[in-house]
Amino acid sequence: MMLKVRLPVLLLALCAAAPLSAQGYFGQNQVQYERFNWRVLKTEHFDIHYYPEEAQMARIAGSLAERSYARLSKLLNYQFKERKPMIIFGSRGAFAQNNIFGDLGEGTGGVTDALRQRNMFFLNGDLGEAEHVLTHEMVHQFQYDIFSRGKAGQGLETLQQRNPPLWFMEGMAEYLSVGPDHPATDGVIRDATLSGKFPTIEDLERRADQYFPYRYGESLFRYVGSRWGDEIVGEIMQSTPTLGVDRAFKRHTGLSLEELGSDWKDAMQSLYLPQVEKLDRPRKIATSLLTERKTGGIIPVYVAPALSNDGKYIAYISTGSLVKAEVFLDLYIADAQTGKRLKRLTKSTLNPEYEELRYAYSQSAFSRDGRHLAFTAQRSGKDVLYIADVKSHDVVRWLKTDLDAMIGPSWSPDGKQ
Repeated sequence: MMLKVRLPVLLLALCAAAPLSAQGYFGQNQVQYERFNWRVLKTEHFDIHYYPEEAQMARIAGSLAERSYARLSKLLNYQFKERKPMIIFGSRGAFAQNNIFGDLGEGTGGVTDALRQRNMFFLNGDLGEAEHVLTHEMVHQFQYDIFSRGKAGQGLETLQQRNPPLWFMEGMAEYLSVGPDHPATDGVIRDATLSGKFPTIEDLERRADQYFPYRYGESLFRYVGSRWGDEIVGEIMQSTPTLGVDRAFKRHTGLSLEELGSDWKDAMQSLYLPQVEKLDRPRKIATSLLTERKTGGIIPVYVAPALSNDGKYIAYISTGSLVKAEVFLDLYIADAQTGKRLKRLTKSTLNPEYEELRYAYSQSAFSRDGRHLAFTAQRSGKDVLYIADVKSHDVVRWLKTDLDAMIGPSWSPDGKQ
């Protein structure tokens, strides 16, 4: 995720990292449950800000950062002239309390601002994902540093004038952080190709809300890298402040964006269309279970589904009925055979116990006998484990610990724990 600066008022505008996100508000009225005692770990190129509880992770992050820097600086043929700040939090709940950008929403794993080029992210217990987010945000530091010609705070007017699209900024950051193989990108691009809804590059710029820039942008850069070599990515990036995105691609690939988009589409069709003979469309072997008509939801977004062992119920997170003012994400239970909504388990707009459901990094879990459902939510800045009775729909137990985060609950075989 990146934050752009719009002159002359220098407002930081949040560029969405996920379809469900919130706009940053500089920490105004920001709820802070903890007071962090910040320290700084200096590596060769970074000042890593951390609090004592994350000292070990800060050292690991320092090693990951320098490793990523060595790879990116060589690939982009560019070196930092100044030390760059990196700010790490131990959990999503702690990350939400930052007073730099404010709470950026459950789907945001990291963020970098153009003005001071601060790379801020949180740890979720997965070192692979930590390295991915750290490196993704570091690519943004490189991008902003190239625009500022090596001095943070400069080049902001050029950044605004060139206004690089999200597919360019986020697609490059994803490609250079996850590499050429990414199942999520493969799934999105394959579906777009087989459904005949593959976008043009102009579509990516006009409808970033419809064509997720992370996935489509990564696929485009993957194609560019496979055709011309990854070094061309750095050449295009370094030419962009002077030429703009369109002319930078034209100079280094010899193609206009329209021509490049056409070649990209042809390549994806050659890759995925032969798979049609080997695959069945979902509707041929299954029916849609959760739909707006069946659940009464406002938008067709259903995340973190969990099926009971007996196949009777399905728990999911979504919006509810507009008539009932159920406009925020809540936890629901539906009939797993018909998809009909049975009960809304949480009321986040009315109950402070559910400040935020963990829909991006966790999902609920039915007990083995199907009588209870375990799920996690934020309460007073900390993750809490809740146990709900499936029939009565009441929470019968909740557990709060000193852990930084609780995600992905599962039951013991006997269902007692």
